[in-house]
Amino acid sequence: MSTGRSEVLPDLFIVPDIEDSAVDVSFTAPASCRAAGWRITAEGAQVASGRLNVKPGRHASFRAGVSPCRLWNIHTPYLYELTMSLEVGGKAVSVAETFGMRKIHADGNTIYVNNQPFLVRGYIRGREAHDHPNLLNLPLEEYYARNIRMAKAYGFNFVRFHSQVPPEECFSQADRLGIFVHVELRRYFGIYQKERAGLDDKAQLVDLDEWREMILRLRNHPSLMVYCIGNEIRHPGTNPHVEEIAAITKRLDPTRLFIDTCAHGEFDRTYVNIDVQHMTYFYPFAKDYDMFENTRNWLIYGSCKGSPMVEPPVNVESPARVTRSLAPARPVIAHELCHYVALRDLDSLDRKFAGSGAAKPWWIDELRRLVKLKGLEGDYDRMREASKRFQMIGWKLGIEGARRSRILAGFHFLQLSDTERYENSNGVIDCFDDPAGVDQDEFGKFNSDTVLLADMPRRTFFEGEKASIPIIVSHFSPDIEGKGDFSFELTSQDGAVAMRGGLSDIDLTGRGRREICRVNVDLPACARPCALKLSVRLDGLGGSWQVANDWGIWLYPDRPGDLRFPPCTVALEEVNLNLRYPQLRLPAPRGSGGPSKPAGLLIVNRFSEELIAHLSAGGDALVLYRVGETRDRRSPAPKEKYYLPATWDKFKGVIWDRGTNLGAFIRPSEALAGFPNDGLIDLQFHALIDDCDKICLDGFPCPVEPIIQGVDKASRDRFDVFTFKLSELQPDWTMRRFAYLFELRVGKGRLLVTGMNFTGISAGDPAVCAMFESLIRYVASPEFSPAAQLSPGALRDYLLARGAAPRVKERMMTQYWQLNDAPLESAQYWLDAEAHIRKG
Repeated sequence: MSTGRSEVLPDLFIVPDIEDSAVDVSFTAPASCRAAGWRITAEGAQVASGRLNVKPGRHASFRAGVSPCRLWNIHTPYLYELTMSLEVGGKAVSVAETFGMRKIHADGNTIYVNNQPFLVRGYIRGREAHDHPNLLNLPLEEYYARNIRMAKAYGFNFVRFHSQVPPEECFSQADRLGIFVHVELRRYFGIYQKERAGLDDKAQLVDLDEWREMILRLRNHPSLMVYCIGNEIRHPGTNPHVEEIAAITKRLDPTRLFIDTCAHGEFDRTYVNIDVQHMTYFYPFAKDYDMFENTRNWLIYGSCKGSPMVEPPVNVESPARVTRSLAPARPVIAHELCHYVALRDLDSLDRKFAGSGAAKPWWIDELRRLVKLKGLEGDYDRMREASKRFQMIGWKLGIEGARRSRILAGFHFLQLSDTERYENSNGVIDCFDDPAGVDQDEFGKFNSDTVLLADMPRRTFFEGEKASIPIIVSHFSPDIEGKGDFSFELTSQDGAVAMRGGLSDIDLTGRGRREICRVNVDLPACARPCALKLSVRLDGLGGSWQVANDWGIWLYPDRPGDLRFPPCTVALEEVNLNLRYPQLRLPAPRGSGGPSKPAGLLIVNRFSEELIAHLSAGGDALVLYRVGETRDRRSPAPKEKYYLPATWDKFKGVIWDRGTNLGAFIRPSEALAGFPNDGLIDLQFHALIDDCDKICLDGFPCPVEPIIQGVDKASRDRFDVFTFKLSELQPDWTMRRFAYLFELRVGKGRLLVTGMNFTGISAGDPAVCAMFESLIRYVASPEFSPAAQLSPGALRDYLLARGAAPRVKERMMTQYWQLNDAPLESAQYWLDAEAHIRKG
């Protein structure tokens, strides 16, 4: 009869030897068993067979040749089956176990599979915050297979089970379909990890018997790659229990990789095969473009051997400090990458939950109420489109940054599929494992086995600039080899080719990451701003293979002398227009609110009685809104008397509950005639949005449709729900009607307001200068004709009332996003964030 392995041969171990095309099989013979027969088959055909004598209750082993030897990998997951025939208790017993001819090891900073370099492109499942239940009530095999098939379609080759060991059905499908699995035995403690934090420093992290049982149960699955104790365990290197677990693991299964904790481990641990490190909560562009190229944030986790990280310590005042530089001693995987959220497709989810019979999550109807409460029903489709674009920008920046890295051997992406538990969408696919509108081909440009990467910390340029762009290949495809021809094109929006070039005989024999060439271009002159696309390609001989990628570039005229200003009165802080536009002759301002008798166009950064009077008299005004109190979390500032509510914004996607930026959509307007866009914000807006005052029009005294409308997150700050005993619905901090740019007729006057950041004018930032010049031309033109209208008195009353009212302060997690000054939150940060909210 056939029976389960765990009942008869619980320690059966099949160790492939791919170099010698053989397997070593070991087991403990059952009591009363004195002989064993064995047979290896593949696709129903016998590969090898034999028989051996054994001693009851004693260790037994044999070696078997496997010919032909076909290797198991994620592309060709070829499986063999070992069948053991035993006589136990006078009965014939048969035990069958599948296995793959596969080898995993780490050497230096590289992970190898079958002696070939391997780049981990992982995603995360397991915890309820990162997963979804079997909503379609499928057989478990199909539930896991459906998810794995979608993962592979989007280029992933590895799944990390966060704080969970999945069932046998998951491993059988991972073996069959070809994907690697990382398991964590230690369960997640606590809604917000309060219980977990208390247990981290205790000796017993996992039950040792349970750990041994897990290894014995899983170690024959070819898909298993990593044993991990758990997530974000504090100080594992100083816990002797951890080294005991490592020793058990290496004794029972030396063929897999072991790590103690995903993130938070000290840099100088010696018992782990790989490391998983948090690569910061910065955004991988502009000042933090190199966040995957440095290890500065690892200093947070310290040394298990007592080595100082910083001398003198940061809590000691000193004019000089020395900081240790950390070099990775083993392969490093980036922890929980790209957890950028977007808005949900509520109609689709409604239909799917109704059709599946699964209980509809509470937040679907809540979000509908919130959208209605905010008057955003007509905007929601555009808002969702904008959020998906912004999410894709973050994914592309993040994964390309990780693949350019000289440090990393891969990443864990958070996450592939949405959870039904929360209202924010951070998945490439939805909680039914269906596509959620993310184009597979576009995603594959940066998440396939082999991709081309352009090292471009800038995307906006002035005409005539020279650009030198390193082109890097991240090459891990078994199907791409030999030589290829490189080509590039720089094209305009209408498809016209501005320039092209190429280079033949690019050798792709070896796998890994390397720079293959540089594209050096003299950017052309342009009378008008233009959006360009840099496309790069590698073509194999005779079209046998092709790799392609592309990126947006924006080119602007650098002709400040051509800008004709109408008569202007200017009162700006932090922006000196004369540095770029010396033709602008300005009267000396009187006070921070501007001259007492403004003339012509009034350009200011705040509202005042003089501004309202100027509008009332039929004057025009351009308000580049930028006030100190927006940044009062960093530097205390007096409250504005005439206050237009705004939040401190960054060009940085929302992660979890951190932040407020889910992108923006743009209504057609001549105001942006000199600023190319496709109706959604992209990286040409980075310098304008990062460190800007994003204006909140909730409660504004008249209906306004912003020219550039920002999209707020839908999710509440969950730390606040508990800390401040808040209700689930938090309209003051979610789904706000944000504006980066809007216009208004005030009495006889015309008003154009933007909270975008124009401090870059002084530094000559191409996009900032182009936006300013476009707005100046607009306000001086007859096209400047605002549809929304408000009386001067109504505007004055609204601004004064807002100025006198308590401020709507951003919540604890979002403050961290706004400050943008630390790779992770510290204990002191949480204290300061709560104190800031409670103040006043």
